[in-house]
Amino acid sequence: MSRDTIPDRMKAAILEAPFTIKLRSIPTPKPRFDEILLKVAACGICGSDVRYFMGENPWSLHTLGIAESIPSNTILGHEVSGLIVDVGSADLEDMIGSRVGVIAFKSCGRCYYCSRGLHNLCGNMLHIGHDGRWMDRDYIPGGYAEYMPLWWDKAHPIPGSISFEEATQLDGLAVAVHAVGRAGIKPGDTVAVVGVGPIGLMILQVARAMGACKVIALDVRGKPLEIARDLGADSVLDVSRMSIDNALMKETGDIGVDVIFDTVCSESTILYCLKSLARRGRLILVALSRLDIKLNLLYLSGERVVTSSSNNLYHEYTVAVDLLSSGRVRVKPFITHIFKLDEVEEAFHVAIHKDEYEAIKIILKP
Repeated sequence: MSRDTIPDRMKAAILEAPFTIKLRSIPTPKPRFDEILLKVAACGICGSDVRYFMGENPWSLHTLGIAESIPSNTILGHEVSGLIVDVGSADLEDMIGSRVGVIAFKSCGRCYYCSRGLHNLCGNMLHIGHDGRWMDRDYIPGGYAEYMPLWWDKAHPIPGSISFEEATQLDGLAVAVHAVGRAGIKPGDTVAVVGVGPIGLMILQVARAMGACKVIALDVRGKPLEIARDLGADSVLDVSRMSIDNALMKETGDIGVDVIFDTVCSESTILYCLKSLARRGRLILVALSRLDIKLNLLYLSGERVVTSSSNNLYHEYTVAVDLLSSGRVRVKPFITHIFKLDEVEEAFHVAIHKDEYEAIKIILKP
């Protein structure tokens, strides 16, 4: 699921709706026996957070048993980094003082998918900052707070070379690693990324690191395309002025693209992307919506594979840390705004009006 994407049907209401956000004082949580207590250093605002704020729970789209609206005791924020300041068990005391990023979900470990190592597909997972499965908490943990409890094994150490602000993007970077892995990119492949918000910008860098020969970035906004070029895109295409399929076929000499990542997933992007694939090309859908589309099955001919990407596998978070610490992936160029936690209303205003402020990734710091 691309958490950068806000459905078209919500955009008008979001832009017109007046809103007020007030912080609430709550007790500092106590970590349970299998948890640590994180002093939050930074937390990113995700596109899904805006959707939650507007009353929608995107996770209800594909997970049975999840409420349509987000529970009122939810603390938003899942792109989190911080410092471990307390633990729930003496066995975990050596973790105190560690700088960590957050793997934001925990699978059940018992279901059909977990038993096959596909815990990212678990239907019983708990997720930091949202979800409706939490039943025994006064507050659902999230990063829009000074302190946050977290399962000890989901606190991933980060080196000093990664700032807390950069570490907030490890959650999305791990998703990018998973998506690129699903694509099976081989040296020499041509790759296109449709929609270069934060996830798209990380996908294009991971694709390059995994051997892509040519990477093409497509968007309708100038600022993300500028950053895409800075981060290594070979070509940047403004598709507000041309159709995706015409642009990509021209760019590839009418052969088509080996791998396309669609982080927008509207009816038009999906259909245009399918028309732009080379034979045996792969379309990776990195977003979800309630969209119904009419599809000509001929678009699937030529041994094309269509797949989608959800949460990352746990080990892919470690790969994300390695890519970021080594400099193979950079995230600073698209962190455009940083606010204090008590400036959250202003931060959401910028997130909702991102075109006006040329915002890409917004960070909150307690």
